[in-house]
Amino acid sequence: MLVIGVLGGSSPAVADQVGAKNRLRPGNPPELKRLEAKAEEIRESFLRDTNQLIKQFEDVGQYERAKVLVDALAKLDPQNEPVKTKLGELSTKILDAGEFEVGLNLGKSWQPVGTVERGRTVRIRVSGDYRIVANIEAGPDGAPSDNPAEDLIPQVPFGAVMAVIADADASKRSGDKQQRPFTVGGSYEKPADRDGVLFLKVNVPPGAKCTGKLTALVSGAAKP
Repeated sequence: MLVIGVLGGSSPAVADQVGAKNRLRPGNPPELKRLEAKAEEIRESFLRDTNQLIKQFEDVGQYERAKVLVDALAKLDPQNEPVKTKLGELSTKILDAGEFEVGLNLGKSWQPVGTVERGRTVRIRVSGDYRIVANIEAGPDGAPSDNPAEDLIPQVPFGAVMAVIADADASKRSGDKQQRPFTVGGSYEKPADRDGVLFLKVNVPPGAKCTGKLTALVSGAAKP
């Protein structure tokens, strides 16, 4: 004889299933507390191991690799001030490690310095001084303008060091006329807005004679 059961009752198997569902129900305080403790344990272990790895990369001069790990920590905890500070320190170390010196050709055409990558920080620090002696013939319409790429750039202060990032295939030309030059002055530090070749020049009129010396310390560019 098949016994279905009495209304209101339940078999042991059904009772076990209901109990299991209750135990796994979200919000179960003891289980939630255990999971949170486990998550915190994993987090602390991850941070400890990652910090050790960052230091090891720094010790062998692999600042780029260390920065990748710190970037990951910053994404996990954007408000962490020590992580932000560490990012700044590593960025400076990367720039210092890759810095090279360039003597500027005063009064000359655009001077190729090296290739840059979009998003990668370019730092230029210029020191020295020079004199400008202009010997230019001009008429009622002003001075001749055969090569606009070598003329004075209106948005850059007269005599200031300026730069432009040209397309890679324009590396043999005198700069890139389609790109607007920007002021470098005594110091400049920003991510490159495009891939290409970095050119430097002082903003003086064509034909100007310059005496003196300017030296640029460049970081974030690969020498040609």
